[in-house]
Amino acid sequence: MSLVLHGGHGKSLFVSHDAIRIVHEHLAERHDTGIPIRNIAAVEVKKPGAFAGFIQFSIAGGKPHDNAQGLTGGAFDAARDGHSVTFNGLDDYDIALKIKVYIESWPAVDGHGGLAPGSARISAADEIRKLKALLDEGVVTPGEFQAGKARLLGA
Repeated sequence: MSLVLHGGHGKSLFVSHDAIRIVHEHLAERHDTGIPIRNIAAVEVKKPGAFAGFIQFSIAGGKPHDNAQGLTGGAFDAARDGHSVTFNGLDDYDIALKIKVYIESWPAVDGHGGLAPGSARISAADEIRKLKALLDEGVVTPGEFQAGKARLLGA
């Protein structure tokens, strides 16, 4: 799996097999933050509308995000947060949803085939149902659905 989301404020999000990278380029500075997917506790995606949309990652043991509507939380905080990327277009929103599904369906294994400590087993059938709903909505392609299904079933 390789997904890229070029967002606002000079930030880009790169997803590889087992990690994400958020690259922030501003003037002559470049900050590159790598996060193993196993350390991501939650992913929030907000559809763009009157304000920019965003994808925001909560890290296990990290500070929870304020999702309040208004001038605190939401897109305003996401624009400043190092673990988020803002965007404006619906195409970028679709990419953000694909990233969310990939991360939430990523297997939480300990390297020996067992679940990592503190991980809850998510039913493969439930994840396939989520992917099917995204297929029906046109967010993922039939090929992406089949690849996700095969990954979830261990094929």
